[in-house]
Amino acid sequence: MSTYKVTRRLQFIIQFINDMQYASKKSIVDYLEEKDFSISERTLERDFENIKADFGIELSYDRAKNGYYIDEEKSLKVSSFFKFFELATLADTFRDGLKNSNEIFDFVSFDDSKSFKGINNLEPIIIAIKQGRDLSFTHCNYYKKTLNDYSITPLIIKEYLNRWYVIGVPNGTSEIRTFGIDRLSNIKMNKLSKLKKSKYKPQLKKFDNIIGLSFSDEAPQKIILKVTDGHLKYLESLPLHHSQQILKSDDNGFGLVCYNIIPNYEFTTQLLKMSMEIEVLEPKEYRNHFKEVINNINNKYN
Repeated sequence: MSTYKVTRRLQFIIQFINDMQYASKKSIVDYLEEKDFSISERTLERDFENIKADFGIELSYDRAKNGYYIDEEKSLKVSSFFKFFELATLADTFRDGLKNSNEIFDFVSFDDSKSFKGINNLEPIIIAIKQGRDLSFTHCNYYKKTLNDYSITPLIIKEYLNRWYVIGVPNGTSEIRTFGIDRLSNIKMNKLSKLKKSKYKPQLKKFDNIIGLSFSDEAPQKIILKVTDGHLKYLESLPLHHSQQILKSDDNGFGLVCYNIIPNYEFTTQLLKMSMEIEVLEPKEYRNHFKEVINNINNKYN
């Protein structure tokens, strides 16, 4: 069997266990049979080992519930894996749909992304990260309307709102910086970097406490929202942040949603999108800030 097919089989195993929460070996093997992967339980055990080695995902067995589950405490970047799985599945679906004709475009509607540029820059950026090389490019600042040349040690790439960014350390500095790949030109891979990437893990960790790209040295806060029951379903299916918790409310027709987060510009923007469906309850300082933002918007129309 090809490496590609084995990888896809491992992805299906992880997805099935995640969906079922506690899946027996037999149910997993039966599911794979439906997906045209016929394997034995012994092979499945080897797959479990490969899943840990290849994806950093630990599958543990619960005797009380007689099934396997994803042990998130022992696993690495579970949410990132499922984002990757989503993209891989979509790619397979469209590839298969285009094999015979382009009719798939007659019943699939995409957001308008024809103005997005720079996706071709992903490949050299990823290669530079994997090989530990410096990266040079010209960056366009949309706000200042300027062009500047940079040489950086790239650390990670990050996706936000369907756009990709490279995060790295510019030469001669000690702080990470974010660059939208759609604003890069003349991109080149250079010599091996001498930078110790492990030194910048604490800075990269700051992204865990925010939505989007604007991080700071502030400590995360407990944000509590009052949300209509109707909108709770949307937040359940697509959480704003990994710290999201949904609790019961004493007010009929509402629920409480809690976040442990630094409330940056992107977070405030996401709340504004929910408009009348939400109310910021705590903390008082952020409630007042959010109220001020709403008042400023209202003043524009008076």
